[in-house]
Amino acid sequence: MGVIQFPPAGDPFANDIPIWMTFYCSFYSTFSANRTKNSIIDRAYNKISIPYPQQHKTLNSQSYEMGGSLNVRAVEKGSISGMVEAQIAATAELATSFFSGGGVVRFDHFESRLKPGDRRTHNFDINMISKTAGQAEAANNIALTFQTNVFPIASDGSILTMIHPPLWCFNALVIGTNNSNIQSYWDGQPLACVLRTVDINRSPILNLPIIGSDFKPVALNMKLSFIELEPAMQKGDGSLRIISRSERLAGK
Repeated sequence: MGVIQFPPAGDPFANDIPIWMTFYCSFYSTFSANRTKNSIIDRAYNKISIPYPQQHKTLNSQSYEMGGSLNVRAVEKGSISGMVEAQIAATAELATSFFSGGGVVRFDHFESRLKPGDRRTHNFDINMISKTAGQAEAANNIALTFQTNVFPIASDGSILTMIHPPLWCFNALVIGTNNSNIQSYWDGQPLACVLRTVDINRSPILNLPIIGSDFKPVALNMKLSFIELEPAMQKGDGSLRIISRSERLAGK
């Protein structure tokens, strides 16, 4: 596994980071067993750790459409006959209104119903400010790794095919504890994701663009946007846990 960290491993400044955010990427798969968070971590070929980012925003949303045709009188009477009676009465009222020039229209029985397909998104605004040439090199490697993995992979077998960009997941780690409850405070219970956009600014600090004679950027700013692979749902056991279809199938 390729492991990249900022500040790099062994750097004395690394000990000053109380909360880390770690990103894992593994090869894309259509098998549910490979699309869970734990599976991505186990199969990861890249692991990227950074100090907890400047901003981390999770958008939880659902779309609704107008649908259904709930017949109120039928529901009240609780029978098919009630529905038929309501339909006959409505038709008669509409006909009478039409011939008399009235303004009777059908009652709006449409409802707001869930429109499947929405995905959660996770957006990061990350600043990496380097104090040494080694830190600047680590920051650049991280930026290039994200940049590279937003794209599909060229296929060795054919110029007509390519390999899907990787799957991603991430989690927060508080130094000195492996308590998973701590993660929920910081990472928003992410599910398996794909990386949608990588915006890199190599000169966010214009007055100090380079480190010494190495001509390495003092600072890098990255904006990352992930979108979850599958729709999220409640686990349904009374907990606040969010799961995906693949995690449900895997019994996670």
